[in-house]
Amino acid sequence: MEEILSATFETDENSGLCIIRCNPPINGSDSFVFTPDVIASWKALLGLASTREAIAAIMQGREDTSRYDPKTGRGVWTGAFEALESALTDSATSVSMLSADGEVLDDPLTAARNETRAGMRLPVMSNETDARLVATLAADDAGVEPSSGIDTACTRDVDGLDDFLSDESSQAMLDECEERFYASLMPRQNQQN
Repeated sequence: MEEILSATFETDENSGLCIIRCNPPINGSDSFVFTPDVIASWKALLGLASTREAIAAIMQGREDTSRYDPKTGRGVWTGAFEALESALTDSATSVSMLSADGEVLDDPLTAARNETRAGMRLPVMSNETDARLVATLAADDAGVEPSSGIDTACTRDVDGLDDFLSDESSQAMLDECEERFYASLMPRQNQQN
């Protein structure tokens, strides 16, 4: 990856859009524009550990459009949506995905996330990476930033991004976005009027 000579992050006060401008371009793009809801959905669908990782994935990801099936409408994201929705609706999911020795077991959600990561030309998450992520999150060590394997170097010197990531109101807004995203995938109770 090229070293970023100049990069800025801002949120548009009117639209709420997140805007990153970088020079030289990353993956041929000199700017990235997305809503905070996109950050939440990428985190959930790709199994990302942090907002910084989600933003790095947005900047580095390139969809493999050859995986799109025009007959069915299925694309690289479809499997991750279906697997996450299934995991959220499966009330029998009381089985731990960790074995007694701490090894992360393959599960449909991780497999679907890895298919989507591969389709976005992002690194897939190995069992070892997943186990390290689970251990880091369980330790709740504020000094160690959790990682699911996405290279976040492209976000390190983006002017304004660290302020956004550490701002309490930004974090509250991102938490609301995550809640809305997960709620949108939850089954709706049949309501009779």
